[in-house]
Amino acid sequence: MTNPAHSDRTFRGMPLPDHRGVVVLDQEAFTQQPGSIQAEFATVIRELTDEALSRAGLESVRENKLFLRDSGDGFVFGCSPKHLPGLLDQFLPELQAGLARHNTTPGSRQLRLRAAIACGPLPAEGGPSDGYGAARNEAHRLVDAGMLKWAMAEASPGATHLGAIVSDRVYQDVVVGRYCALHPDRFVKIIATVPGKTFHAPAWIYVPAPSGGLLTVPPAPPCSSPEPAVPSALPAGEDPTRAPGARIRTDTVQDVGQGVALANSSTGDVTLSFTTTTDREGLRQ
Repeated sequence: MTNPAHSDRTFRGMPLPDHRGVVVLDQEAFTQQPGSIQAEFATVIRELTDEALSRAGLESVRENKLFLRDSGDGFVFGCSPKHLPGLLDQFLPELQAGLARHNTTPGSRQLRLRAAIACGPLPAEGGPSDGYGAARNEAHRLVDAGMLKWAMAEASPGATHLGAIVSDRVYQDVVVGRYCALHPDRFVKIIATVPGKTFHAPAWIYVPAPSGGLLTVPPAPPCSSPEPAVPSALPAGEDPTRAPGARIRTDTVQDVGQGVALANSSTGDVTLSFTTTTDREGLRQ
């Protein structure tokens, strides 16, 4: 079968690789650090990640990372999708806690991370193609999503040390499917975009320890840039083909034991309104 986009190449059928979970970790402002200490940061990130995996009860993931690769300002690894619930409700909070301990240790270099988690068919058979595929590409794009960077910028650097984003597939299968302990309302839906890239996909932001502007009640000042600084947030069910420049307001009930709270925060032409409740029935955690 010839792919019309590549008429000179013929694609033959082959076995579909097993689905793998893929985790990408990225250090905030890595390129602003002196080159002489960048390797030190890379080592610390690995150590804190391994410590968080152990504390989360994910020793098998720690010891058997698939297609482990350094990305310069972080790293990427894969694992069996059966570990996705633990990565969300155990590993991410433990990584936030580990970063907090590190950053409050006298003399330590301050470190904040963004994390992306996706899932899909990825080869991991010990060959040169290990880890290559759409799911890994998606994870690398998600970790650079403008809305995630905005959330980290709004949060207090002294309290929020980690911001996470998960693909829609992971959210639907793991979170909505109630395989993990995090309530679905602890995630905020966005359409993830990356400046300079054609990437455009639904995704879900989760901040284990929201703070600062993420908890601000008065609206934040609008962006003065002629173009929005972040992609528009999209409430569940919203048509992504809506007219450009449309102002969005949502009232989404969200439990914030752990999660992102964007209470009436505004940026550009985007308004996000979230409320919290302590007497939610049914599936409330």
